[in-house]
Amino acid sequence: MREMILSWGMLILSVVFNAYGVFVIKLKLNQLGAIKLDSLKVVLSYALEFFKSPLVVSGVALFFVSPFLFTIALSRMEIVVAYPVQIGLNFLFLILLAIIFLGEQLTLYKIIGIVFVFIGIYFLNKS
Repeated sequence: MREMILSWGMLILSVVFNAYGVFVIKLKLNQLGAIKLDSLKVVLSYALEFFKSPLVVSGVALFFVSPFLFTIALSRMEIVVAYPVQIGLNFLFLILLAIIFLGEQLTLYKIIGIVFVFIGIYFLNKS
C-alpha cells in the first residue's frame, strides 16, 4: 500500500499541483492581457502586477513543487507508464478547467485528439 501511495499517489498529486498552477497562471494572464515586451520597465511592471495575487503565488509555488512529487513517483515507476499518464491527466484536467472556467471551446478535432491521447495511455499501460 505504501509503495502505491508513493508511486501513483505522488504522480496524481504532481498532476493536480501542475494543473492548478498552470490554470491559475493562465487565469491571471487572461485578466492582465498579453505581456508587452516594449521595455524592461514594462515587463517588470507586468510581473509586479502579476505576483500581487496570492492565488498566483500559490499557483506558481505548486507548479514548482510538482516536478519534485513526480520525481518521487518516477523513482518507483517505469517512465513509459509514469510520463504518459502524467501528461494525459494534466491534459484532461486543464481541458476541463479551460472549458468550465475560461470559456475555451471543445471542438471535434480536440475531442478526437483527446481520445487518441487516452488510447495511447491505455496501450502503454497494457504490459
